[in-house]
Amino acid sequence: MNSHITDGAISELQVAALLLEHGWAVAFPFTHQNPYDLIIYKEGKVKTVQVKSGTFADNQHTVIKADFNNYAEVDYIVLHDRVQHQFYIFSKGELNNRRTVTMNPKRHTQQLNNWKRIK
Repeated sequence: MNSHITDGAISELQVAALLLEHGWAVAFPFTHQNPYDLIIYKEGKVKTVQVKSGTFADNQHTVIKADFNNYAEVDYIVLHDRVQHQFYIFSKGELNNRRTVTMNPKRHTQQLNNWKRIK
């Protein structure tokens, strides 16, 4: 089995579980032709979530490489640092024009495990 696909699926399920713990209903789209991995609902609000996982560490911080412009219309992007077991939550537009993100907890203090950002 492709470990990249497996890692991504595990991250999506972990994010879904954490969103459930924070009171969101979670649905998965039937196809992968969408720019989002999860559809979430709470108190009359529907939001979309893209999940990216990373296991490559560069200078002791995990790096995720993606063309984040592909997700410009997604409400939230959650980056899962599978090395440090951390989650970084970014709102729509925060990662526009980026192709890499180094998950440094000192640089991304607002995003680190801050599930309250999803509202």
